[in-house]
Amino acid sequence: MVRLLAEVIKIRKKEGSQKIQNFDCETIYLKIRIKGPSRKTYRVPKGIRGKTFTIARTCLRDWPIKKGDFIVLNPDETRRCIKVFGKGIKERRWKDFTIKDIDGDGFGEIVFDNPFLKAVITPHYGARLMELWNKGTKRNELYGGNFYKDKGYIELGGIEETLSKQGKPDELWNGLFINERCKERNTISFQYKMKKEKGIVVRKRFKCYREFPGLLETVDFTFKPEKVKGKKGKKKKKKGIKLTQRIFFAMGGIPDYNNLYYVPTKKGLNCIRFNKPLYKRGWGEHPWWEWTHLHFSPDPGFIILKREISDDVLLIFFNKDEIDYIWTGDKKRTPRLQIFYKEEKIETKKTKQYKTLMVTANIFSFAKKELLFASRGEVIEGYIPLSFVYYTNRRKDRQSISVRWEGRIETYEMKKFEVIGIRGTFFYHTTKVNEDTKKISGTTKNKDLKVRLLLD
Repeated sequence: MVRLLAEVIKIRKKEGSQKIQNFDCETIYLKIRIKGPSRKTYRVPKGIRGKTFTIARTCLRDWPIKKGDFIVLNPDETRRCIKVFGKGIKERRWKDFTIKDIDGDGFGEIVFDNPFLKAVITPHYGARLMELWNKGTKRNELYGGNFYKDKGYIELGGIEETLSKQGKPDELWNGLFINERCKERNTISFQYKMKKEKGIVVRKRFKCYREFPGLLETVDFTFKPEKVKGKKGKKKKKKGIKLTQRIFFAMGGIPDYNNLYYVPTKKGLNCIRFNKPLYKRGWGEHPWWEWTHLHFSPDPGFIILKREISDDVLLIFFNKDEIDYIWTGDKKRTPRLQIFYKEEKIETKKTKQYKTLMVTANIFSFAKKELLFASRGEVIEGYIPLSFVYYTNRRKDRQSISVRWEGRIETYEMKKFEVIGIRGTFFYHTTKVNEDTKKISGTTKNKDLKVRLLLD
C-alpha cells in the first residue's frame, strides 16, 4: 500500500480539546500539498503530485503540527486522496480474473477466486503473488509488514524473485511488469525487460484451477543480448543467472512464533519454529546460526508452512533437482522462506524455466515420501466445498481414496494431475457436503495416510 508525502500549507484548529491516555490532544484541519510517495520506490498514480487536499488530524497539544511541516499520510488518508482526485481503478472482469484496486493505491491488482483460495497479483510490484487467502480459515497466509529497508527496498510481502547471488532484493521486487496475451485458459502472463542484467527478459505466468486448491507460478528467463560495443556483429553467447525466491508469510495472518516450517528428509518431517529475536537484540551475523537454518536436500521437493493449533496450512512444491539449498527463518521481524536455485548458464535466445506450485490446505498427513491433505472452502448455497489431494514423488497412474462422513463410507477414484517441471504425481478428489456436516475424513488405499477435518 502506497503512502503519500505531503507539505502542510494551512492549519485550522477545532475548538475544544480531549485527553487520550492522560495526554492533552487537539483536532486540527490541515490543508496539504501532495509532494509524492513517502519513499521514492513506491509507485503513485500520474497527475497527483502538487494537488491540494484537506485532512483532519488529532495530535498532542505539546507537539503541534506547523505550517511548512512534511507529514506522511496514513493508508486511509492516502486512499481517500487518490479517490477524490479520480485516480482509483473501477472493478471489472477480464477473462477468468477480476481487475480491482484492493488497497486503494490507484493501481489495479489481478484477483482470482476458486472455491478454496483467493489470489492477488500485483503487476506494478514485480508481478508478485501479493496475497493468498485460505478460504477454509478466511485468512491471508502471505505477509510482509511494509517495513522500510536499505536502498529504497520495502518489505511488501508475498512472493518475489531476485537474481542476486546472496538472495538480496534486486530490481525485480518492484519492476513494472507489462501484461501480455496468453491463449491458455485460467492463465495470466506478464513480461519485464531487466535494466541491470542486460539482455535478460523475464516472463511470469500464473495458472489457476477451478477444482484443485492450488496456484501455479511459472517464471521464464530468456537471454536476448545486444551487440557488444566496438565488436561488430558479436554478441555475448551465454548469461549466468542464480534465482532466489523470497517467500514472506504469516500463517493465520500473524507473524509470530506459532509459524512452523516442515522440511521433508529421509527420516521424515523436520519441524522448525520461527522465533523472532528478543527486544533490541538482533540475530547477528554468526555463521552457526546461518548453517542451522540451511537445508540442502529436501526430499521430496516441497515445504509445508503451518500455524500451530490452527487449520492454516500452505504447501509449496518445486523441482528439488534444481535447488541449491533452502533457508528458513529470519533475522528481523517477519517469517520467510528463501529458495536458492543452482546457478544456470542461459545460451542466446534460450529460456530457463522455473515452476512453483502453491496449495492451500487445512490438514495434512505425511509418510514414506507420500502426502495426503485436505482443503475446505467457504459455504456456497448451503454446501461446503472439499478437496482431498494425494501426492507422491514417483510416477503413478491410479489412486483411490475412502471418504467417511455421517456414518457413510464411499471410495472414489481420484483425478490425476501432473505439473511438467515438478517431480511426482498429484491426485485429487473434489466434492461438497452439507454445511451441517460436523466432520469428514479421508484415507488412502494402503491406509498409511489419513486426514480428519472438523467442519463446525
